[in-house]
Amino acid sequence: MNTNVPPDSQEDDPAGSTNASTNSHHGRHVEEVRFPSISEQKAVEFLKIATDDPIESHFNDCITWVNSGQSCDKPIVLELYGTLVVWTPIRMVLVTAPRHFKKAEQAILDFTTTVFEVSAIEHALPSAWEHYENDLSSGFLFHDSDKESAAALAHRYKQAMSLAGKLSRLSPHIHLAPEHPPTLAGQLGERLRDRSRLVDREEFASEQLDTIIRLYETTGQRVSEYVLAQREYVLIWAIVFLLAAEIVLLLVDLISTAGN
Repeated sequence: MNTNVPPDSQEDDPAGSTNASTNSHHGRHVEEVRFPSISEQKAVEFLKIATDDPIESHFNDCITWVNSGQSCDKPIVLELYGTLVVWTPIRMVLVTAPRHFKKAEQAILDFTTTVFEVSAIEHALPSAWEHYENDLSSGFLFHDSDKESAAALAHRYKQAMSLAGKLSRLSPHIHLAPEHPPTLAGQLGERLRDRSRLVDREEFASEQLDTIIRLYETTGQRVSEYVLAQREYVLIWAIVFLLAAEIVLLLVDLISTAGN
């Protein structure tokens, strides 16, 4: 195993995205880290082992600890430059030397924040698809009986646009360019994103949101056309009424003139 750690002198301290401690870590302890996502606040147990011992001596123990958390996901396991990372959405582990711990920890926290945000968007998509199927007819033609649903259609359009906006804001965190020269924290983040297929997941979610948004944009156009048609209809009848009133007044004036 390669134990040559890339120099950390090139790393900048990223802004913390959770309430986890980023002070120097020594020894072993478990900390509960909370990640406020777009849908709910998630809590993850984080086992931190700051040691210069070979990671092989901690491997089996860490895997056992993660699996005992009753996680339904197969853990992501990374062994890189004398550092061990075991990650699931419920429990995660970092084993590395104390001098590298702070930046490696922040890389894992940043990745976890991003993946939870993407997961929250993915979990919102099935509900959006359910409404999509029910609203297809409104994208073709809008009837008088559909007026009560116009507000609901507008709300679903806003929800889809909100999800698309959140996904766009996550894109820079997903498509981070590789660092040159490479650093331990940078490579940990890159490999975690690759193993969790974040790029593919973002692309799939973006394509689905584009399809949903197109429907509600079309629906919005149909609603606007319907409202304009209704206004034109009222205007036409107002003109007809005024013309009829003018004709009646003209007839009355002609009759009164003929009587004289």
